[in-house]
Amino acid sequence: MDLERRWIQGKDTLIELVIFDLDGTLIKLPVRYDWLRTELKDKFKIEGEFFLIPMIVDSTKGKDELKRDAFELICKEECNSINNLEIHEGAIEVIKEIHARNKKLAMVTLQCERATNQILEIIGIKNLFSNIFTRDNYTNRYDQIIHTMKKFDVNALETLMIGDRINDFESAEKAGCKSIIIRRGEQEGNNDMNWVKNNMQLKDEIAKIL
Repeated sequence: MDLERRWIQGKDTLIELVIFDLDGTLIKLPVRYDWLRTELKDKFKIEGEFFLIPMIVDSTKGKDELKRDAFELICKEECNSINNLEIHEGAIEVIKEIHARNKKLAMVTLQCERATNQILEIIGIKNLFSNIFTRDNYTNRYDQIIHTMKKFDVNALETLMIGDRINDFESAEKAGCKSIIIRRGEQEGNNDMNWVKNNMQLKDEIAKIL
């Protein structure tokens, strides 16, 4: 099913809430993930590749101090990388256009609250978001989406999630809401996913439904 048909089918439902991811969607944050994995492999005595946040959550059940230490290590690295962050072309314009349409704007990110607030202050859009959930609130995307909808008392059919990862699409689908996924460079989407290549295309897709 092509993108245009997909949005026409949903045209009778008015989008009231637009939820944005941060890193990869609006900005590129050059976090040293390989270094973090090496540090955490020593701390948790594990081998092989792994996703940082799920690994920490699974490995620290009943060990709150260990969990805090691991997340603090990641948070410090996120904050240290802010000096070299890049803003994706067209990202700020997209946010400002949606805000000008009087839609509810929210952010969900798996970065820490400290880094998130610094980033949004630097790029000048923090005040445009009515709610922000970070890793400090919820450690998985699905919970972040569900609790954002509850916060605004908006149902799934009135909600649009915008992110850059397959997990954003899958979490939005599980929550029952629409999504647009940005797949830059050589990344590809799949046939079930409504995806674009950059923020300029994202702006055009959003214009069709808001």
